[in-house]
Formats: sequence, structure tokens, C-alpha cells
Amino acid sequence: MTSDGAQAGHGGLLARLRELFESADPVPDGLVERIRFSVALASMEAELAHLTDAEGELVRGAPEESRTITFDSSSLTIMIRIDSNADGSARVDGWLAPPQPRQVEIALADGSITTDADEQGRFAFASVPRGTARLVVRPPQPGSGRSSPGPFGMNTVLTPTLVLLAGA
Repeated sequence: MTSDGAQAGHGGLLARLRELFESADPVPDGLVERIRFSVALASMEAELAHLTDAEGELVRGAPEESRTITFDSSSLTIMIRIDSNADGSARVDGWLAPPQPRQVEIALADGSITTDADEQGRFAFASVPRGTARLVVRPPQPGSGRSSPGPFGMNTVLTPTLVLLAGA
């Protein structure tokens, strides 16, 4: 028997096993649709933060560029300060209130950068490319050494899109 014949024989065996399981323990009606709905619902659990305050302006050509922005959601306030680096990138320092360890991501057009906020809610990105960005603040990841709440204890929080302007 060639390997093709062996595979054909295995296919017949697998088909008979499937028939056996389908007759002995069939998938309940609507289970696949309920699973798809649950997965879609879980992905919608993220909170959207909204801009509540912005101080300072990033002015092209100014010797010092700095901007403080505050975002607010029902469970979390995120304040960030954006400064210019000499190489044209931006430094982003941030604080979470109430203070808590969280995973913080800055999502960019060409990928993302991730860091962790400490127990005081502080986080920093030393060098962020200029362009559009969005903060994504997630509960601590399992295995990070920090206590992780239950699946419904903390939501992911998303900020509106920011534009980190290029320096002069």
C-alpha cells in the first residue's frame, strides 16, 4: 500500500469515527453560533476613553515641545506627557489613575510598542516614532509576576487616535 493509499484508509477511518461521535454525542443546535457570539462579545468589552484635557501645543520649530493630554473612561484616567527627543522621535510618559499595574501599548501605523505600568500607574515610552498613535491599556498579562484579576475584573481601555507631530 502506498502512502496515498494509507492516507485514503485513514480518511475512511476518520469519517467513521466522526459518524460515531456525531450519533453518540451530537453538537447541540445553535452551539456554534453561541460560541461565535460569545467570542465577538468578549472582544467588545474594551472601554473607549475620551479626551478630557489637553495642555500646551506642539509647535513646529519651538525649542521645547511638550504636551500633556488626559483621557477618561468609566474605570480609568490616563494622563500622558509628550516631549520631543533630539532624534525627532517622541518620549511619552504616562500615569494611570487609580494607580495600578497594567500592560500599556502604543499602537502605531507600522506596529506597536508595549510596556508595563508599575504599581503607582507610571509608564514610559522612551522613543516613539512620529505619526498617528493610540494607547491601549490592558489588564496585566498572566505570568507577568503581577496578580491578575478575574476575566471580568478589568477591561481594556482604548484612547482616541493621537497625532504625534514631527519636530522641525
